Amino acid sequence: MYTNTIQYGGNFLDIVDAEFESATSVAIASGYTSFDILHRYKDKLINISRNGGSSKLLLGMAFYEGLSHSKLDLLTDLSQQLESINNSSGVFVTYSGKFHGKVYQFCNNTTSKTFIGSSNFSRSGLKTNMECTTLLTDPITIASANSFLDFIFSQENAVSIINAEITVPGTRMYQEKIRLDTLDDLQRYIPQTINTTLLESFEYSLQRIATKEKSNLNVYFGKGRLNRNSGVVSPRAWYEVELIAPRELSSLDLYPKGDFLAYTDDGYILPMKTSGDYYKNIRSKDNLRILGQWIKGKLQKSGALIPLTPVTEDTLETYGTESIKFYHIDTNRYYLKF
Repeated sequence: MYTNTIQYGGNFLDIVDAEFESATSVAIASGYTSFDILHRYKDKLINISRNGGSSKLLLGMAFYEGLSHSKLDLLTDLSQQLESINNSSGVFVTYSGKFHGKVYQFCNNTTSKTFIGSSNFSRSGLKTNMECTTLLTDPITIASANSFLDFIFSQENAVSIINAEITVPGTRMYQEKIRLDTLDDLQRYIPQTINTTLLESFEYSLQRIATKEKSNLNVYFGKGRLNRNSGVVSPRAWYEVELIAPRELSSLDLYPKGDFLAYTDDGYILPMKTSGDYYKNIRSKDNLRILGQWIKGKLQKSGALIPLTPVTEDTLETYGTESIKFYHIDTNRYYLKF
């Protein structure tokens, strides 16, 4: 194994250097990469393709978390060069969910080697961090790992970075994704005008769904959407949220059934509706992003949630509450506290 320490295998960077020298085909799937490592191996990846081999690099986090302008430009340029030489080569991103694994496959005319572990395709992963990456030797495990590589690079899970909408933090696109302007168009009221003391209520637990990264609270991290006209795959809207009520809630007499108005504890009036079997789907009416902007906006403003990262149990713990309380005002009106 290679841990980037002298006592335990040394730097994995030395192994990667050696494997690139003799490789006729390379496939690397990693959560992240770094500028210096891309520059170090860019020409090697291109030369492998020019010599008739396949050079494939997959980044598992970029589609959802974004990339810097300079790194995106470098990766896009690399992918364009690789694809122009060999259509089996290129730089890819996963769009069916975040991939945080690290798999390296090097093939030449006589051997094929597959490494798995914790080392990202970055200088910190290959040299400076204390990691643990190992060469697979068991034939069954090797076959399974190689099959997984084919799966993660397949069209079902990955798309060329050229055809992916990648957000660059700080840019206009990024600001558009996280802006809360939809709430500004809503009707407002003074929260102190509603006395909840005598109102019946029920609680919707967000903790139950925060444990699932691709839940309807974290739909952004689900499979991206393909624009058939442009061929570009984009993530779902960051604020797209729909809550699914368990049967024990939707069966309550005071549970909303159909259209209703939600008077929030910070003064907004949200047009809402429940639909589906047993009215289990709780959503903002006509626009799924309104409810999402209210929930995630509160989490972001408190510092508990970083935009474009999942809402987790830790997020809710930092925020200070894990549930939304619905107070029943009358037939079609509720007061929401979160």
